[in-house]
Amino acid sequence: MPNWITITADDLKAAGHGALVDQARTVAIGAVDPVTEEIENAIARVRRAIAQGGNALDADPSKIPLSLKSIVNHLVLYALSERIGLSLSDDQKETRRNDNSDLLRIADPNKFTPIETPDTPAGQGEMQTPGGIDTVTGTDRDRYTRKGMDGL
Repeated sequence: MPNWITITADDLKAAGHGALVDQARTVAIGAVDPVTEEIENAIARVRRAIAQGGNALDADPSKIPLSLKSIVNHLVLYALSERIGLSLSDDQKETRRNDNSDLLRIADPNKFTPIETPDTPAGQGEMQTPGGIDTVTGTDRDRYTRKGMDGL
């Protein structure tokens, strides 16, 4: 079984959310499929968190770790619910908070959270490494203060 998978509308339907998927497509205006768009958005968000946390990504940009499948499903379903005007229940709101907390923990480079090894590694993250500015600080920083310049 692969470590990283791709999520499709059929996966959402298989999980028992076919009515929501169909209704989102029915309500949609224009040529863009809202289900495909929200799946892509959710996958991008999860992959961004993985990369920020220092984990390697799969070379296929449509794949996510198997262990994060439920988070992606939730992100997609809640986004589709908002699109068609359905309110989230209290349990769904709590699940959304927990999912966001998990993604923040995964994205935190100071709290490395290991993720499954990609089937086809693309390297260390797709995000740019943060730049920095070297600063020079002296040890006698208090020299030019009122106390240090007594009498002037």
